[in-house]
Amino acid sequence: MTFDADESQPPSLGRRGFLGLGLGSAVAAVVPPVLLTSNSAEAAVYGGMARRLSLHNVNTGEHFNDVFWADGKYRPDALKRLDVLLRDHRAKQVHRYDPRLFDVLWQIQQRLESQETFQVVSAFRSKKTNALARRRSRSVAKESYHTRGMAVDVVLPGRELRAVAQEAMRMQAGGVGYYPRSGFVHVDTGPVRHW
Repeated sequence: MTFDADESQPPSLGRRGFLGLGLGSAVAAVVPPVLLTSNSAEAAVYGGMARRLSLHNVNTGEHFNDVFWADGKYRPDALKRLDVLLRDHRAKQVHRYDPRLFDVLWQIQQRLESQETFQVVSAFRSKKTNALARRRSRSVAKESYHTRGMAVDVVLPGRELRAVAQEAMRMQAGGVGYYPRSGFVHVDTGPVRHW
């Protein structure tokens, strides 16, 4: 991993944060992933294969390119690395992510037949960072799913934003926001809705 000049040290999790990540990863490792498709033939194809994601955090320059689910379960080591990659780099806080979000991103790539790396524009936000973002933009929700480790704002190179948003909406897996002026698509694992 690489860190910006003001982030020469990885974020400190503290004892509670470390235990929380460990417990969350252990639970995620035994909970079967939700396959977000209504097509049984598609589910059969997707269900048996390893799931690999490639993400680039544009704010920190860090990358993740690895299998996060294989042999019928999430890989705890990969989930921990994804949590760090998607941390609030401003507040230097790591939060356990809902692994279903990684399933959503993976399935978007599969449906759009893309091998490109997702560019992550925004991921986890601490309450303080979210409040700052709200002061800068009226489109930021007070109780954003970003503050719960359930949302990410992404770009998929080689695919139009509209196509990414439409595919995410077809999946009916959570919230989808289409932001053509800002240049990203918001995806979350909250209630099904779109804007």
